[in-house]
Amino acid sequence: MEFSTLATPPLITHTDYLTLNYRPDLQLLVLRWLRDASLSEMQIGHQEALHLARQHAATQWFIDVRRRLLVEHTHTSWVINEFLPQAATLLQAPLRVAYLMSPHRQRTIDSQPELQAIFARAHVPTLPYRMESFMNEAEAIEWLLDK
Repeated sequence: MEFSTLATPPLITHTDYLTLNYRPDLQLLVLRWLRDASLSEMQIGHQEALHLARQHAATQWFIDVRRRLLVEHTHTSWVINEFLPQAATLLQAPLRVAYLMSPHRQRTIDSQPELQAIFARAHVPTLPYRMESFMNEAEAIEWLLDK
Protein backbone atom coordinates (compact mmCIF):
# COMPACT_ATOMS: atom_id res chain seq x y z
CA MET A 1 0.00 0.00 0.00
CA GLU A 2 1.30 3.43 -0.88
CA PHE A 3 1.95 5.82 1.98
CA SER A 4 -0.29 8.47 0.42
CA THR A 5 -3.33 6.16 0.69
CA LEU A 6 -2.96 5.50 4.42
CA ALA A 7 -5.36 7.18 6.81
CA THR A 8 -3.94 10.17 8.64
CA PRO A 9 -2.48 8.94 11.94
CA PRO A 10 -3.51 10.64 15.18
CA LEU A 11 -1.24 13.48 16.29
CA ILE A 12 0.14 12.77 19.76
CA THR A 13 1.86 14.82 22.45
CA HIS A 14 3.00 13.07 25.61
CA THR A 15 4.41 14.25 28.94
CA ASP A 16 4.71 12.46 32.25
CA TYR A 17 1.36 13.97 33.27
CA LEU A 18 -0.64 14.22 30.02
CA THR A 19 -1.23 12.46 26.73
CA LEU A 20 -2.78 14.71 24.13
CA ASN A 21 -3.85 13.63 20.66
CA TYR A 22 -6.16 14.57 17.84
CA ARG A 23 -8.30 11.84 16.27
CA PRO A 24 -8.93 12.96 12.67
CA ASP A 25 -11.26 10.00 12.07
CA LEU A 26 -13.61 11.31 14.80
CA GLN A 27 -12.58 14.98 14.67
CA LEU A 28 -11.96 14.63 18.38
CA LEU A 29 -9.33 16.07 20.70
CA VAL A 30 -8.33 13.62 23.45
CA LEU A 31 -6.64 14.62 26.70
CA ARG A 32 -5.71 11.86 29.15
CA TRP A 33 -4.30 13.06 32.44
CA LEU A 34 -1.81 10.48 33.73
CA ARG A 35 -1.47 11.79 37.29
CA ASP A 36 -2.40 14.70 39.48
CA ALA A 37 -1.00 17.89 38.01
CA SER A 38 0.05 21.20 39.48
CA LEU A 39 -1.92 24.26 38.44
CA SER A 40 0.96 25.26 36.18
CA GLU A 41 1.09 21.84 34.51
CA MET A 42 -2.66 21.87 34.07
CA GLN A 43 -2.59 25.31 32.48
CA ILE A 44 0.24 24.31 30.14
CA GLY A 45 -1.57 21.10 29.20
CA HIS A 46 -4.80 22.92 28.45
CA GLN A 47 -3.00 25.58 26.41
CA GLU A 48 -1.30 22.82 24.38
CA ALA A 49 -4.72 21.25 23.85
CA LEU A 50 -6.11 24.57 22.66
CA HIS A 51 -3.20 25.00 20.27
CA LEU A 52 -3.81 21.55 18.77
CA ALA A 53 -7.57 22.16 18.64
CA ARG A 54 -7.08 25.42 16.75
CA GLN A 55 -4.85 23.66 14.20
CA HIS A 56 -7.67 21.19 13.47
CA ALA A 57 -10.76 23.25 14.33
CA ALA A 58 -11.54 20.56 16.92
CA THR A 59 -14.54 21.52 19.01
CA GLN A 60 -15.26 18.08 20.51
CA TRP A 61 -12.95 17.41 23.47
CA PHE A 62 -12.70 14.19 25.47
CA ILE A 63 -10.87 14.68 28.79
CA ASP A 64 -10.00 11.63 30.89
CA VAL A 65 -9.34 12.63 34.52
CA ARG A 66 -9.68 9.19 36.11
CA ARG A 67 -6.01 9.12 37.16
CA ARG A 68 -6.20 12.54 38.80
CA LEU A 69 -7.11 11.77 42.41
CA LEU A 70 -7.16 15.27 43.86
CA VAL A 71 -10.00 17.64 43.03
CA GLU A 72 -8.57 21.13 43.56
CA HIS A 73 -10.95 24.09 43.78
CA THR A 74 -8.47 26.45 42.09
CA HIS A 75 -7.81 24.02 39.21
CA THR A 76 -11.51 23.34 38.65
CA SER A 77 -12.47 26.99 38.84
CA TRP A 78 -9.73 28.00 36.39
CA VAL A 79 -10.85 25.42 33.81
CA ILE A 80 -14.58 26.17 34.08
CA ASN A 81 -14.53 29.93 34.60
CA GLU A 82 -11.48 31.02 32.60
CA PHE A 83 -10.08 28.43 30.22
CA LEU A 84 -13.17 26.87 28.62
CA PRO A 85 -14.86 30.22 27.82
CA GLN A 86 -11.58 31.49 26.33
CA ALA A 87 -11.09 28.30 24.31
CA ALA A 88 -14.63 28.43 22.92
CA THR A 89 -14.15 32.07 21.92
CA LEU A 90 -10.83 31.39 20.19
CA LEU A 91 -12.23 28.35 18.37
CA GLN A 92 -15.14 30.50 17.16
CA ALA A 93 -17.53 27.57 17.47
CA PRO A 94 -19.54 25.87 20.21
CA LEU A 95 -17.17 23.74 22.29
CA ARG A 96 -18.35 20.37 23.66
CA VAL A 97 -16.32 18.83 26.47
CA ALA A 98 -16.85 15.35 27.90
CA TYR A 99 -15.06 14.54 31.16
CA LEU A 100 -14.45 10.88 32.00
CA MET A 101 -14.35 10.62 35.79
CA SER A 102 -13.68 7.94 38.33
CA PRO A 103 -16.42 7.16 40.87
CA HIS A 104 -14.10 8.47 43.60
CA ARG A 105 -13.67 11.81 41.85
CA GLN A 106 -17.42 12.17 41.31
CA ARG A 107 -18.11 11.37 45.00
CA THR A 108 -15.56 14.02 46.01
CA ILE A 109 -17.29 16.62 43.85
CA ASP A 110 -20.72 15.59 45.12
CA SER A 111 -19.60 15.85 48.75
CA GLN A 112 -18.22 19.40 48.56
CA PRO A 113 -20.68 22.28 48.13
CA GLU A 114 -18.00 24.61 46.75
CA LEU A 115 -17.13 22.13 44.00
CA GLN A 116 -20.81 21.52 43.30
CA ALA A 117 -21.28 25.27 42.81
CA ILE A 118 -18.31 25.47 40.41
CA PHE A 119 -19.66 22.58 38.34
CA ALA A 120 -23.17 24.06 38.37
CA ARG A 121 -21.75 27.21 36.75
CA ALA A 122 -20.44 25.02 33.91
CA HIS A 123 -24.01 24.15 32.95
CA VAL A 124 -25.37 27.67 32.47
CA PRO A 125 -27.06 27.64 29.03
CA THR A 126 -25.55 30.95 27.93
CA LEU A 127 -21.94 29.70 28.11
CA PRO A 128 -20.07 29.23 24.83
CA TYR A 129 -19.38 25.60 25.73
CA ARG A 130 -21.25 22.49 26.87
CA MET A 131 -19.67 20.23 29.45
CA GLU A 132 -20.83 16.85 30.72
CA SER A 133 -19.30 14.28 33.07
CA PHE A 134 -19.34 10.55 32.44
CA MET A 135 -18.20 7.35 34.13
CA ASN A 136 -18.26 5.38 30.87
CA GLU A 137 -15.94 6.22 27.97
CA ALA A 138 -18.28 4.92 25.25
CA GLU A 139 -21.13 7.11 26.54
CA ALA A 140 -18.85 10.14 26.62
CA ILE A 141 -17.70 9.61 23.04
CA GLU A 142 -21.27 9.00 21.91
CA TRP A 143 -22.39 12.28 23.50
CA LEU A 144 -19.56 14.15 21.79
CA LEU A 145 -20.30 12.72 18.37
CA ASP A 146 -24.06 13.22 18.67
CA LYS A 147 -24.08 16.83 17.55
